[in-house]
Amino acid sequence: MYLIRFPNHAGYYLYSEKNADKADNFLIVLDEIVSLFDVYMPERERMPLRVQIVRSEESPCCFRGTHEIYLNTEMRYVSQAAYQFAHEMCHYRIPFLVADNLKWLEESVCETASHFYMRKLAHILAARPDHPALSGYAPRFVSYSEEVLKESRSVDLTSPLQIRRLELNWYLREENRCVAGALLPLFEKNSGLWQAIPCLGDIPPGFGLKDSFAIWKKIAPAGTRQALDEMQDLFIRI
Repeated sequence: MYLIRFPNHAGYYLYSEKNADKADNFLIVLDEIVSLFDVYMPERERMPLRVQIVRSEESPCCFRGTHEIYLNTEMRYVSQAAYQFAHEMCHYRIPFLVADNLKWLEESVCETASHFYMRKLAHILAARPDHPALSGYAPRFVSYSEEVLKESRSVDLTSPLQIRRLELNWYLREENRCVAGALLPLFEKNSGLWQAIPCLGDIPPGFGLKDSFAIWKKIAPAGTRQALDEMQDLFIRI
């Protein structure tokens, strides 16, 4: 096994069966996604990270305590890797555990992250003449995102019964994608909203959705509060 350092991020490593030359394109994709997170959803405190491909039912997954992300893919499937890695990076940059009744929202936001960052990644890689293979491949990140979003199940976002169903099972992936489809335009319109996402883990348990949003708006960066109002309006009709 090889421990390969991310080119532009000290403390970030890919634990791989292949050497750096064979992992080149795969590593560039992961590295660029981290750079995008540094712009839009920076860490509160720089932490190390080890990324590994683990083919199991539990992957992809994120382990904050041990600073690991597992991906369930292969190095040749760079779109799938980008999709999974952006989702897990979103979890990784929420430093504390999210209250159980808000984990459906965390999952939906992290699903949104996959699509937001894949589209940003496509623009970045399209402008990289030093890697013509990835430059030519760049539009496929967008088409991959579009195809995944089609695999969703309709959810009435303002229905308390539907929200309660998500609270009880936050891994309803097709429903998460429906929520992500509603959230994505909001994040694309106001990308600063990503700075509020780490605060999800600071909301105490035991509060309903409306009260949780009220707390979130108090503890989030001031510049994100209007966008949080818009997010709340997707789920709560006053």
